[in-house]
Amino acid sequence: MLRFLGLLVVAALAAALLFGACLAACGVAVVSVVADDAPAIVAPVPLMIPLAALELLPEHLFHEAHAELDREAGPALLALGAVLASLEDVDEAVLVRIEDGDDRVLVAKEQEDLVVRVREEGSDARVFVRAPIRALARAAEACEEVAGERREPEVRCDGRALATAVVRFARGAEVEVRDRDARVDISVW
Repeated sequence: MLRFLGLLVVAALAAALLFGACLAACGVAVVSVVADDAPAIVAPVPLMIPLAALELLPEHLFHEAHAELDREAGPALLALGAVLASLEDVDEAVLVRIEDGDDRVLVAKEQEDLVVRVREEGSDARVFVRAPIRALARAAEACEEVAGERREPEVRCDGRALATAVVRFARGAEVEVRDRDARVDISVW
């Protein structure tokens, strides 16, 4: 009986260590939603859950979900790959700066990240997005130009590779949205 209990303890410790190692390797996304008139919600999501789900989803679901992505965002993702490649040797740079009164938009490379800041005049609305260039480059690699039925080439994106790149490589990514009394924060570690 004592031997059996010892084996159970060892198995439980091994499972806990394996889960902890996987959690550390896969990462965690923390989603926080705070509003003045509602309870605060903080939800840590181990990234092993969406990574496992991506492996289990049937291929036809990706084709259906990404048909519009290919048409609408595919060319932008493909172009993004070229932009990111040109930024590899740049330390820090402002790529886009628009100021109209108190309305401001900034897109910049800061360290190893692509950063977007948007502030709208008079509304207290602010958006901040920080995404690692490595994650964006992996996402852009999931898209390729193919000969289309028409004369101009089309862009096709591998939905599974695109989603996996975003989930797997987005360490340190942050999204912050502020609007008056509401705040949403997403961080990936």
